[in-house]
Amino acid sequence: MARARVMLGALLLLLPAAAWGQDVPDVVILSPYRWLARANERPRLRLDVGVDLAAPVGTPVLATADGTVSRLVDYELGCGNGVVLAHPAFKRWTVYCHLTRALVATGQVVSRGQPIGLSGTSGNSANVPHVHLELCTVACASHRDGDLRGTQDPIPLIAGCFEAGRAYPTDRLALTWPLACRRGAADARR
Repeated sequence: MARARVMLGALLLLLPAAAWGQDVPDVVILSPYRWLARANERPRLRLDVGVDLAAPVGTPVLATADGTVSRLVDYELGCGNGVVLAHPAFKRWTVYCHLTRALVATGQVVSRGQPIGLSGTSGNSANVPHVHLELCTVACASHRDGDLRGTQDPIPLIAGCFEAGRAYPTDRLALTWPLACRRGAADARR
């Protein structure tokens, strides 16, 4: 049976791929939604409002669903360099933080799987290269740790890795991982 490797701080869990809804490759989650440890495994004072995914600096960050760039974020005390995508049909927004730089402009329409930025360590990333992914239920620019109002866990909506040509649900919001996945990778640290 295929498995997905998920890193939760210092805890390593092997979850059956069925838990993710498909046969998925290894994915390193440094800090899940509502977690009290930072990407560097040090304690945080407030709950994380997003999911932190390991990604070396310069890794292309992909749009998790079709949308429109509603905002570019430049907030050194939090998100750092970031991109906010609006998904109006589902009244949701996705936020991608700690980027080296954005590859899109405000108002630009993007497709699922399209590179929208490059991963990095901007903002309060604890100097650990990763992508912070948030899912907002209200228009947002990223939330401060502990302010869970208007956010939800994106993981239950993940339909796996982006696959060009694959049909994704249109009756509900289905997200893909914001990083390219390597199927069958023995080492999840891309």
